[in-house]
Amino acid sequence: MYIVAIAWIYVMLLVSVMQPTVFRGVVTFVGAGLGPLALLLWLVGTPRRRREQARRQQHEAQGTAGSRSGEQQD
Repeated sequence: MYIVAIAWIYVMLLVSVMQPTVFRGVVTFVGAGLGPLALLLWLVGTPRRRREQARRQQHEAQGTAGSRSGEQQD
């Protein structure tokens, strides 16, 4: 997945360099390159973040249950 992101940034960098003004180049790079790519990576990463959060909550619940029964968790 990251190879596609790197390729997209590279292509948008080349497109931005070919713009007639620096302002248009920056707007093109941010508006058509970084912005959509950041949104895409955030959306694609959502299931992973949810799994990690559930895993942390489960680990904390097991730690709390273990301390109630007098057991120590390593």
